[in-house]
Amino acid sequence: MSNYLHDEQRLSLLATGNENDWRRWYDDVRSPFRLFFLKHATLQEEAVNELFHDAMVVFHRKVINGSLQAPLESSLRTYLFGIGKVLYLKRGHKGTNWDHEIPDVPVAAEMDRWADQQAQAELVRRLLHKLDDPCRQIIEMVYLRDFAMEAVAENMGLPSEGAARKRKFDCLQKLRKLMLD
Repeated sequence: MSNYLHDEQRLSLLATGNENDWRRWYDDVRSPFRLFFLKHATLQEEAVNELFHDAMVVFHRKVINGSLQAPLESSLRTYLFGIGKVLYLKRGHKGTNWDHEIPDVPVAAEMDRWADQQAQAELVRRLLHKLDDPCRQIIEMVYLRDFAMEAVAENMGLPSEGAARKRKFDCLQKLRKLMLD
């Protein structure tokens, strides 16, 4: 009889590829993983997030291709943390005094979402400053101040609401291009 019956049941759910099961798994392990690596590794928050996503990709591949199967020799969370440790070392970081305990106290999901929103807001601020003034003004009027397209056209001296929509589209294209660069 396995010591990890609950994890084996979860593994069988994940192996089906159901997006909701994967999303729940992601939400359950993200905070503990981040806490562990922020505490024990010399990484900034952004690098820990990248390490987590890379570890999840490896974990996902192992589950979907069937190389991770029951009976388990550890919990799924411990296995994921092990993947993270290997990736950390492969990236040339020195080994640390890995604490073998894996934190059970997750950071509230709201805190994670808040941190993500703050990072996204900072990215948008930086990208907006790279746009020319007319584009930045249009984006701010439409998305930050909730101007109607008619008001945007009037404020920008454009001939019609349709011209304002077209200009907004062009500005969004510029913004997307900046994001990809």
